[in-house]
Amino acid sequence: MKNSAYLFAMEVDRQIEELSSADDLRHLNRGKLLQEEILPISRLALHLKQPGLEIEVEAFENNGEADGHIRITGFREDEFNVQVTCDFTHEEALRKELLVSKGYTPGAGDIHRDKKSGQIVATSAATDFDEHIFRVSQSVIKLFQKKVTKPYNENTVLIIAFDNVKLYGHHYWRQLFDLLEKAGGLSGSRFKAIYLFNNATNEFQRAA
Repeated sequence: MKNSAYLFAMEVDRQIEELSSADDLRHLNRGKLLQEEILPISRLALHLKQPGLEIEVEAFENNGEADGHIRITGFREDEFNVQVTCDFTHEEALRKELLVSKGYTPGAGDIHRDKKSGQIVATSAATDFDEHIFRVSQSVIKLFQKKVTKPYNENTVLIIAFDNVKLYGHHYWRQLFDLLEKAGGLSGSRFKAIYLFNNATNEFQRAA
């Protein structure tokens, strides 16, 4: 798939909207590729778009070394590959599905799908108010450390994607970056740049 930033994003959104509820919420079949790879690439292209710049974006969809490619022309010119890694857990997918189907979902506690009925069973649990920030920071560091061991081209931008509806706004992002810094940060790699993308809130932040 290849197009300008806006047209590319429109096509990605159209394809996601046409997914079945199961493929969308559980990241199955085409839904997995769209949600975990193509959507983050499209949102990075939109993040970089501004007047005076044309953004051409491509998703390769071939399990190659790079997941996509972005070319920028205009008053600033650049071109680079894009690699996406993500942590969309089964538990978070179940919470999202329960929220859509029932209108509510516990933010913490055990959650699973009953094998007999197919229904989602969830119990609430008390946690620290910022527990989700700590959990996301651990996931981001783990994904980063895994990627830096691989010999990616130096002209590659890394997107680390996650899905957390409670991580929203400057306050929580500041907490996340503080925890990442205490864990050693995301600098010192061969990647051209590193971005964090919260799929649940559609927020992009550059981390390195």
